[in-house]
Amino acid sequence: MELGAKIKQLRQRRGMTQEQVAQKLNVSNQTVSKWETGAACPDLSLIVPIARLFGVTTDELFDFSAAADKLRLEELQKQYDETFKTGNIQDRLEISKRAVKEFPSDMEWLDRYGWDIWCDATDRLNGEEFATAREKAISIFKTVIEQTNVDEVKCDSIDGICQCLCNAGRKTEALAYVDKFPDIKPILKLKQEIYLNCLEGDEEKREKQRHIYTMLSDLLRYLCWQYSFDEDQPVLLDTAISLTKLFFPDGNYFDEAYGLAHLYLRKAKHCADDKKTEEAEECFKEAFKCAREYDGITGKYTYTAPLFNLVSFDTNDMCITGTTTLTEDLKNMLELPYYAVLKNLDAYKEMFADE
Repeated sequence: MELGAKIKQLRQRRGMTQEQVAQKLNVSNQTVSKWETGAACPDLSLIVPIARLFGVTTDELFDFSAAADKLRLEELQKQYDETFKTGNIQDRLEISKRAVKEFPSDMEWLDRYGWDIWCDATDRLNGEEFATAREKAISIFKTVIEQTNVDEVKCDSIDGICQCLCNAGRKTEALAYVDKFPDIKPILKLKQEIYLNCLEGDEEKREKQRHIYTMLSDLLRYLCWQYSFDEDQPVLLDTAISLTKLFFPDGNYFDEAYGLAHLYLRKAKHCADDKKTEEAEECFKEAFKCAREYDGITGKYTYTAPLFNLVSFDTNDMCITGTTTLTEDLKNMLELPYYAVLKNLDAYKEMFADE
């Protein structure tokens, strides 16, 4: 059987349209049509992706092996993991894009590609470019949700598409995807409770401390990033800052200094808007103090706060999402119109007097 006829047969066997095949392989509908009629042949670089798309054996189509696939996936995974050490989002995006091209039916890699597009857009794009990237991410997440049989991957893509849709002001659409969320959280919660109850001694205390720390971090991140009603900002910011200081009374915030820096900067902005200049000055200084503390964290550290004195982290094991320091991030935020009022503060003029 000619190659084009074989592609058509495999496509029909899987119940796919020419349009779906074209979308998966990132080619035009006309290209797929020409393959099937014999008017043109696939480019050599597409041979392996076509075979993987249809899930055929080497006897049925082309010469590739499961062992070679496994080695290639391991290579891509290693390269991908390295980007979380360097913080280079664009490198990460290129790797996931390459993986999706080589393995078009791999929904886990497609989910990652969607997230990388979205993270890259939020990190460096704006205007029409940002909107275009957001729509591309939405389309990818939608495909994953429709085609994956893995609950964890589906959950991840639902999270992604809801973030994108909410950002676009399409919250009604986002709610429809929430209803598709696999009901697996209660099982995970039960597993965690059983696990903690099976421990003893210092191990039990350490793991329960980590459990409390995780719940606290989730709450603080929600207050800092998700609950964003402007009219509630003053109470919200004071509550989050007070909670952080309450749980870390010794002032050694370590990783929590990241959120605290953002909270203080936003509080400084609101105080400046309300003409509370003295308080705005203090909050501005605290924001950059926390940023410097966070930037100074290296290697392994253990919290010294009484509730978390067994909780340790190693910065070498943490993923890096960008190449700038937190201090540089805060400074860049001051260039945004939202924070322009802070440039009138004496603390700002003193801190950046030489620039």
